[in-house]
Amino acid sequence: MSGNFCDKCGSLLNPATGKCPRCLSGAPVAHFQNAARSSQSIEKHGHELFPYEPRPFQLEIVDCIRDTLDSGKHIIMESGTGTGKTICSLVGTLEHSKPRKKKIIYLTRTVSQSDQVMRELRTISRNNKVTGIAIAGRMKSCLLQKQEGMGDVPPAVMSRICEDRKKRTIAKERGGCPYYADFLAIGELAFTQYCFANLPTVGEFDKFCEKQGACPYEARKAIMPMAEIIAVPYIHLLSEDIRNNLFDRLKIEGGDFTVIVDEAHNLIDAARDQESFHISVSDIDSVLVEIRETGNVYLKNNISIFDLCILLKDIIETAVKELIPPRSNDARLGRRFLEGKLRQELGISGEDLDNLCFAMIDRGEKILEDRVDSGKEPMSYILKLGAALNSWIGSSDSMYLKTVSSDNGGMLCAACLEPSEISKFLLGTGGAVHMSGTLKPLKQYADLLDLTPVSVLKEFPSPFPKTNKLTLYTEDVSAGQREMKDDPSMKLRIEQYIIDICNATDRNTMVFFRSYEMLKSMRYSLESEIDRKLYWEESGHSYKLANAIESFKTHKDGVFFTVMGGKISEGLDFPGQELDIAVIVGIPYPPPSLVSDELKRRYDARYGSGTGWEYISAAPAVRKMQQAIGRLIRTETDKGVAIILDSRASRYREQLDAKPTKDPVKELTDFLGWSRRF
Repeated sequence: MSGNFCDKCGSLLNPATGKCPRCLSGAPVAHFQNAARSSQSIEKHGHELFPYEPRPFQLEIVDCIRDTLDSGKHIIMESGTGTGKTICSLVGTLEHSKPRKKKIIYLTRTVSQSDQVMRELRTISRNNKVTGIAIAGRMKSCLLQKQEGMGDVPPAVMSRICEDRKKRTIAKERGGCPYYADFLAIGELAFTQYCFANLPTVGEFDKFCEKQGACPYEARKAIMPMAEIIAVPYIHLLSEDIRNNLFDRLKIEGGDFTVIVDEAHNLIDAARDQESFHISVSDIDSVLVEIRETGNVYLKNNISIFDLCILLKDIIETAVKELIPPRSNDARLGRRFLEGKLRQELGISGEDLDNLCFAMIDRGEKILEDRVDSGKEPMSYILKLGAALNSWIGSSDSMYLKTVSSDNGGMLCAACLEPSEISKFLLGTGGAVHMSGTLKPLKQYADLLDLTPVSVLKEFPSPFPKTNKLTLYTEDVSAGQREMKDDPSMKLRIEQYIIDICNATDRNTMVFFRSYEMLKSMRYSLESEIDRKLYWEESGHSYKLANAIESFKTHKDGVFFTVMGGKISEGLDFPGQELDIAVIVGIPYPPPSLVSDELKRRYDARYGSGTGWEYISAAPAVRKMQQAIGRLIRTETDKGVAIILDSRASRYREQLDAKPTKDPVKELTDFLGWSRRF
């Protein structure tokens, strides 16, 4: 396999020409002529599971995935648009896993990604039967929750309610779950047969179960152990509790499965978020309300829950006043800050403090059980606060950055810096597939997950003609906050660029801003001056967004205003004339924070000077821009133009394959062969 990759940059070489599509280096022509001839027959390669007429390079990708997994290593790969990363990863992983009777756990960030997995499994199953199921969380598929309007109930509480209702159903007591009862009455065989015969998406399976009056969540639980491929949201592996429950249901251990991580560039941030937590004044106020309803209780050392809450609230509010500098909303805390304050004020030992937390958790669990039994709102704020306080005390200062923030009336935040939980899990899998269309720098990903010694890093560039896409950047404007502040005319000039580009054609155009704040600040001028059908993404309006996207795709004469890193810029396809022009307004560097500053410091010390900026600021910003630009070209016949309204893009011209322009309107109309509207 090594001869099929460029010696200079590691990219997959074009089998037909022997040229590297990235750095244009050559390779022995005879080798690639042989590779091209041999790939004409799937049977000769032994790739009976591949369901399509393969492009030559696709079988190379499948081989690379299978061989890497066979060697017990992780493959970390950037796979460009058109490489077919979903089907290639499934086939390569199946070729490794089937002979070993291993299950495949396919991690997805969104439901639409899991739907794509199921569609590809259908094509594989036409000639070679495979079984699979897409998993949705209880909160998304519980019919009882929808019926009784329990949308705001936390997942842990919903789990307790579900277990209680099932027990009542089995015991034939009042207050059971009718959907669970119908599932038991119908039997799991009917749902298994439907699932494995049709390989439905999440929505299709939910609709089937709802027609039967049966619980989709319980049906999925029953089917999972029998499926070869299980597509699950990230949380199912990022949360240790959910992961353990999943493995218990699947009846698998460390060597019994293979993992595929889709859109892997999201994994590290998702893992950090999962392991982070906070204690807020508003949480404490909710506990005080609960105490008035359920009564105050003394925990240990003659300390009541009320006393502990008043002290916690005072510690947070005092820290907000005394530690946070002017014109800032947070400050870093010293080592063992909260533990020291509590022990000093309460006059107790570290062991006594641990016991206080455990007693608080016990009290909260008792309140929760009583509320479930009496039909009241299934929530205990005492339980929530006790668990958060216990996590704070047990968390390592070397793994977390602990801060005080003025948000929500004051809060203590423990931000996970190094997601050790998911790293330990991945190292124990004996190999996995990590893939994304925008994952570079690959070494960064391997470094941050401690996978470097056991990883193979590969790039598979898009096979689509580079001549079908034109990426430009302007040299006379910059959408950076500092630049716009220093030059008041900058905002007006950027707005005029957007207006001129949008009015130059009637083809579908998307304008991607670096933030919602910038989008809102320019909305009035753009609405007034652009003579097109306009669509606006507004945070928190998922239903409106879905309808707007459908209208935009259908009518093909609009301008859609959105943000980089949002739902539209990642994971949605706009093939053909559903999108022809992408305007990028600004470079979406992450905002500065105490957490990012600490991560930069650590990475500079660990991986070399300047690495912190590259890992924390530059790479994520370029990745978001690539995701937005990537919406343009989804098939080999698509053509599109991306225009970056920020001179700072010159720093990344090679990564973005961009060139400067003095007249973006002329260049885009010349490239796409259109005359100007005005």
